[in-house]
Amino acid sequence: MSTSAPGHRPGTEEVRLSREMSGFSVTMIGVGAMIGAGIFVLTGIAAGVAGPGLLLAFGLNGIVTLFTAMAYAELGSCFHDAGGGYLWVKSSLPHPNGFLSGWMSWFAHAVACSLYALGFGAYFGHVLEGFGVHVPQIPYLSLEKTLAVAACLVFAYINFRGASETGKAGNFVTMAKVVIILFFVGAGAWAMRGMPEWRGSFDPFLPNGIGAIFSAMGLTFIAFQGYEVIAQCSEEVVDPGRNIPRAIFLALLIVIPIYLLVAFVSIGAIKSGTIPSWKFLGEKKELAIVEAARQFFPGGGVVLLIGGLLSTASALLATVYSSSRVAFAMARDHNLPAFLGKVHALKKTPHAAIIASAFIVILMAVALPIEDVASAADIMFLLVFL
Repeated sequence: MSTSAPGHRPGTEEVRLSREMSGFSVTMIGVGAMIGAGIFVLTGIAAGVAGPGLLLAFGLNGIVTLFTAMAYAELGSCFHDAGGGYLWVKSSLPHPNGFLSGWMSWFAHAVACSLYALGFGAYFGHVLEGFGVHVPQIPYLSLEKTLAVAACLVFAYINFRGASETGKAGNFVTMAKVVIILFFVGAGAWAMRGMPEWRGSFDPFLPNGIGAIFSAMGLTFIAFQGYEVIAQCSEEVVDPGRNIPRAIFLALLIVIPIYLLVAFVSIGAIKSGTIPSWKFLGEKKELAIVEAARQFFPGGGVVLLIGGLLSTASALLATVYSSSRVAFAMARDHNLPAFLGKVHALKKTPHAAIIASAFIVILMAVALPIEDVASAADIMFLLVFL
């Protein structure tokens, strides 16, 4: 039996996705999307920009996010179709607002996927180098970008397999990385007990001025957009009117304190020699958290490399899912070519939309450096939320 979504053209049969994802799974998808590149890849880069003021940047981003998340929770409980923000704008504002928001949302998720793929490639590359494993590289591409391309293909295939498989994979990976991150925070807090001078790491609190806070906020805002991924699950989650808003707020309740704690121990517990700890983190960039863990406990670098792999993997899994659902919803509304709105007869997933999204993700990952990818993703999501 077919049902009609808002804005669907009468007289045509509408394809639907199967509703098989639990409330717990959709919460974990949101947490997985947030605790990804933001905490592992961008913490060091943002610390180099804002100094100890990174704590303030994370806190302010959390406050801004709560207001937007409230709107997403309210609308996500009312509209139970794929498309998220695109669907709501299309239903509420005159043409071409829906068309423009859909394109921006699809591109924003694709660029975010590229960021997570590059983060995955960076961490996996260091793991392989540590074990002396040689991986054949794509000609003219670095090892990081080669592994990023491979990760995109693997997680696109997992998404093709079905929403329940996506949810199960996301649950395992997300819970594992949360445990690793909490262990990292505990080890950092324990190290600070034996460092009476740790308070000096936060003085001055704003070494680069108040403007650096806004730069760090812009750089790390993408780390809070997982609730948007939750809204994209509305057509495939059981009892969306109850589970979507609950998952959005539970995910933020888990993620925001974790971000603040990681930033606090990273700056406060690290021994950086003659330079301030925040400068040391900035110099290490996407591997800053790994360098901090090496100081906190024996084998910490290896543990955090594994955590980084899990984090970027789950974020990539969740965001490939979200990106493809935006493309699927737009195609179903005839705003993209019709073939992108097809659902696989056996897997009940939008296979063509997944392939198209993966292609854009790979193109961005190959073409741009990681800092530029992060900035592009932040700008696109801010435009969508605006």
